[in-house]
Amino acid sequence: MIYIHYFDPELTTWQQRQVTQLTNELRLSAPLWLDLSEASSDEEQQVMQMLAIAPTIAEDFTRQRHPPKFEAQADFSLLILRGYADADFTEFTRSAQVNLLFSRDILISKVLCHEPQLAVLLKPQLSTGINNTVLEWVKQLTLTVSGSYLGKLLSFEDELSELEDHMLRNGDDELMASMMRYRSVLRKVNRNLAYQKDIFADAMYEVQHPLSGHFTNTDLRDFYEKFERLHSMTDMYYDQLSDLVHGYMSTTSHQINERMKVLTMVSTIFIPLTFLAGVYGMNFHNMPELSFANGYFITLVIMLFIGLGSLAWFKFKNWW
Repeated sequence: MIYIHYFDPELTTWQQRQVTQLTNELRLSAPLWLDLSEASSDEEQQVMQMLAIAPTIAEDFTRQRHPPKFEAQADFSLLILRGYADADFTEFTRSAQVNLLFSRDILISKVLCHEPQLAVLLKPQLSTGINNTVLEWVKQLTLTVSGSYLGKLLSFEDELSELEDHMLRNGDDELMASMMRYRSVLRKVNRNLAYQKDIFADAMYEVQHPLSGHFTNTDLRDFYEKFERLHSMTDMYYDQLSDLVHGYMSTTSHQINERMKVLTMVSTIFIPLTFLAGVYGMNFHNMPELSFANGYFITLVIMLFIGLGSLAWFKFKNWW
């Protein structure tokens, strides 16, 4: 069952009525809040038809997964935001989807969030103060969405510093895998923040944008700057992780090259020795050297000088 939350000035408390009791008289008790987070599809359609919501906006509002966007019709505006609901950036399960359909006197919200504490914050604060308006609710929810990223990004800054120190001291494949997971999560977060930043950037710079009719330019600039800062932070952290990944790959490649250099030098020394051993291992009867009494020892001495000479040449070239 869907309930309408409204403030009763006589009782000075917030009251509830069933959505079927939404009348013009009740709409005079603005602001009103309808929470469709637990509503069925039929109930959602009932509300959309009752308030004459345009089909395209109604379809976007009722979707469980939709990228952040803003759209307006004559009476209602649709604002879809995405908050960050995971504990940290080690993995990304799904975003907190916040769908807001609002007019001057009615707010309809649909919040899909798997994190209980954030889900509580993504509800309008029903108070008796003078700022208890639909636009203040939308402003509060927008700031809550931006705040869901900020605290975790600030905590990740310290974690990233420790990760960088570990990589410089003793990098390994496990840390490399952690950095790749972080990069993947930050890329998804960055995409969500870019959408939301662009929503408020358009509202600031477009002439007669619908959002500018709801919020002051100061509020829009505040929203934009918050999401722009978050977007810049994710860009910076992603670049730092990329530098660490490239640094680890470069170090690993250098270590491999050093090992290959040693193997190459060993191969270079033993190739002529193997050639000599191959020549004198052919067992032809007419080989002149077979008649030398000290041929075996002479060949060993030659092979020894070849090996030592190769090592001396490598040392002279500073190859080891």
